[in-house]
Amino acid sequence: MATANRLTDVLGEQVTILNELQQTLQDEQKAIAVLDTQLMESLNSQKELLVNRQRIMAETLRSVLSDTAMQYGLAPSATLSELIEKMPISMKGQVEPLQQAARQAGSQVSVLANQNRGMLERFLGVVNDSLGFILRILNTSNTYGVRGTYLSNTQAGAVMVSKEA
Repeated sequence: MATANRLTDVLGEQVTILNELQQTLQDEQKAIAVLDTQLMESLNSQKELLVNRQRIMAETLRSVLSDTAMQYGLAPSATLSELIEKMPISMKGQVEPLQQAARQAGSQVSVLANQNRGMLERFLGVVNDSLGFILRILNTSNTYGVRGTYLSNTQAGAVMVSKEA
């Protein structure tokens, strides 16, 4: 029973981490919308810490699942759903809601991460388009052609001159 109780503790921690990650992604969405790059940088660091915590917790969960599966006479590779089927009703009542909460939180994290990635890609696309426009303006000069006629939009690239030449 000790491993089954440990399973509920680990699942609860996993749900907590996923909920924190979900909140961080929601905050990141707001920061992207108002172009608060300083906040986005801070939230990115926070996301990295949460993802690392989640990875560690996922490893711990795999280990606890394996131990609990063997306790119930299942293969160490048994899934959580298979474990729940073998658990006493009182234990099922604790583990099933955590499983559902983890699934829901994981799904929300995935949706938010995809939305944020799309928002950032569009933001970077606008920045790149703006830089391209500025470079076209800076690298365009008006010159006279061979007949003395005025030519506009003649491309002249930036030139670097070496003092040693």
